[in-house]
Amino acid sequence: MDSFAARLDEVAATKNSMVCVGLDPDPRRIPIDDVSEFNRRIIDATHPLVAAYKPQMAYYEALGIPGLHALEDTIKHIRDVAPDVLIVGDGKRGDMGPTATAYATAMFDVWDFDVVTVNAYQGSDAVEPFLQYPGRGVFIVCRTSNHSSRDFQDLRIAEEGKPHLYEKVADAAERWDIGGNIGLVVGATFPMELRLLRADHQTMPFLIPGVGAQGGDVAEAVRAGADGNGRGMLVNSSRGITYASADPKDYARYARLACGSLKREINMALESTVGSPE
Repeated sequence: MDSFAARLDEVAATKNSMVCVGLDPDPRRIPIDDVSEFNRRIIDATHPLVAAYKPQMAYYEALGIPGLHALEDTIKHIRDVAPDVLIVGDGKRGDMGPTATAYATAMFDVWDFDVVTVNAYQGSDAVEPFLQYPGRGVFIVCRTSNHSSRDFQDLRIAEEGKPHLYEKVADAAERWDIGGNIGLVVGATFPMELRLLRADHQTMPFLIPGVGAQGGDVAEAVRAGADGNGRGMLVNSSRGITYASADPKDYARYARLACGSLKREINMALESTVGSPE
């Protein structure tokens, strides 16, 4: 079976897209009461334009059992209408031993995600169980898009060459990646760090949050994060797409427009640096 990195590259090339749509149903913002139906309309409107969808587990868990049923419905619908699109399980799981194994079982065997986000604070023990699934991937939290990420990720450590903690996390991730199934979460709000990490890790896939509502510049992030083939990344937008309109009758159409705009912006940035994407 192909590695996750190869699967991502194939999807990005086939769809001519590196757009990842975050499906984060906030009851205070969704214009209809049915979460499953809300997601279904977004998916139906946008799936020709995207490489991936990213349900954030917290939003579904916060809704209790009905929320988990909505997540189940959402994953099934993506598989039915867009089987070529990747599904990112964003739970940022992180533990060790049997608990890490249970998390991996839940995310891959139960929920059937293609790739999941994982915290590696506990070292390789937190990641290794997720690597037992050929073709599935892990995005390790590395340089996140929030402002207070500096509290720990920018800490300087007593070692020459790679002074910051987030750089050491990236180095460890590449050492652990023996099958092409590990990538990094790197926020668009820190383009200098994004460029540095790409220079040091030229073949690892990046999940890039932080564009849109969080203020990251799309073109700058794309030019910094693309690999040598002009791919190797997923650029995620959640609120900027799913909440492009609050109109209960027309929100899906506006989501498609926002999704198409992001796709064009990404591809235009790539054309200006590495030539037109295949």
